[in-house]
Amino acid sequence: MRISTTVATACLLGLGSATLAQPAVAAGPPTPAPGSHLMMDTASAPALATVQTWQSTSPYAAIGVYIDVDPGVDNRYDKVQANLTPAWVSAVQHGGWHVLPIYVGRQAPDKCTSRSFHYISANATKAAAQGRAAADDADSSARALGLSAGAPIVLDMEAYTAGCATKAMHAFYGAWTRQLHAHGRMSAIYGSRNSTITDVASLGSHGFATPDSVWVATASGQAQTASLPPLADGTYSGYRLNQFNLGVRRSYGGISLNIDESAVDDYVWDTTAPALTVSTLAPAVPQREVRVAWSASDTGGSGVAGYQVRSRHAAFGRRFGAWSKTATIHVAHRRISLSGGQQGCVQVRAVDHAGNTSHWHKVCTARYLDDRALHAGKGWRHVRVKAAYGHSLSVARGKHRDLTGGRVTAGSVAVLLRGDSTVRVRIGSHVVGTVSGPGLHWIQLSRQRHGELRLSTLTRKRVAIDAVVVRH
Repeated sequence: MRISTTVATACLLGLGSATLAQPAVAAGPPTPAPGSHLMMDTASAPALATVQTWQSTSPYAAIGVYIDVDPGVDNRYDKVQANLTPAWVSAVQHGGWHVLPIYVGRQAPDKCTSRSFHYISANATKAAAQGRAAADDADSSARALGLSAGAPIVLDMEAYTAGCATKAMHAFYGAWTRQLHAHGRMSAIYGSRNSTITDVASLGSHGFATPDSVWVATASGQAQTASLPPLADGTYSGYRLNQFNLGVRRSYGGISLNIDESAVDDYVWDTTAPALTVSTLAPAVPQREVRVAWSASDTGGSGVAGYQVRSRHAAFGRRFGAWSKTATIHVAHRRISLSGGQQGCVQVRAVDHAGNTSHWHKVCTARYLDDRALHAGKGWRHVRVKAAYGHSLSVARGKHRDLTGGRVTAGSVAVLLRGDSTVRVRIGSHVVGTVSGPGLHWIQLSRQRHGELRLSTLTRKRVAIDAVVVRH
């Protein structure tokens, strides 16, 4: 990516030096197209004071930096990163610039280039293993610098003979992306149009994982990302980078630097949390098992990576226990089991490949408590009824017949009645309401009440109680 000037640019783009002349460079970079912004990169990260001066005086909004590479796979010691530290990264990001990590390691197989590098194997199986190792190395370096997953890690692949060792290059590129995704990071690949980007553009059609963003070296002088052959129109829309100027000298705030310039689509940086929608649950259910389902979308671009889920339960009338240990799952549903009278809650949030998380969404329900679990006072009897919950009803005639449910903490209470029944509900010394008629009737309390739950008849008419529900 950074070799020297026009001749080096021709090599990088996979063209002969006699066929390419970079357009004359103006005094300042062109204005980027809407939906994109300018980025600069240099061989070595500038001093923090220099970057801070440029942040306040230049049109750039991002900087590319070369992260540490295992010396066993990189023999190009043209970058001295004395300034690149976690504190530097934090200060630059705090100053308003994005920081794009660039990884320069193994290059195309020996037979594909006349230059001297540590090479990728021409064997596809070995190349895939090397791609995974490169992603592991890049992730480790990015983490050491405190670089979040909000930016992709760019694989810098210098120009090689077009069409050379395609199977091995596909295997390497695909493994690089898959392994970065396994680390919860986004992937990008940089290179020349004739070799690197041509191979990257055909990854999907050959069944290989495709990077999240593609960075094309064009040296076109045009700060646009819409037309970047060989990327087909519409592919990587919003996730493109165009290195349109190489080796130009710019001066801002009295400080001059030799830089490369790129136009970067705004969506390359994923700082947007996924949007999550969770299905509602009935406030009370008769069944033992309840299915909670949800869906998520990620407009930030890195894609939904999975879901973090936790649950908690409360026995009838009791307070909730602690949330379970958070589990990461990759299916958009979970089942919870409820014993009679038990309450259950599930919390879920979506996580994208950049590490952004949605807010926790909580849904709760409670299972009916069968009438036989209540303590029956004088005048009550159990009647077997096949259509009833638990196939049983508690039936009484006469005033002031009580069923009790023990001490509860309640924010709402429901009673499932059969027939033309009327029941008064009391918690402790407080009458919280009266319910009548068939069906499930809810009483919403103005505040939580604590005390013994008591259901009482008010008339001499037949009363049939099927189940009760208590929720916090």
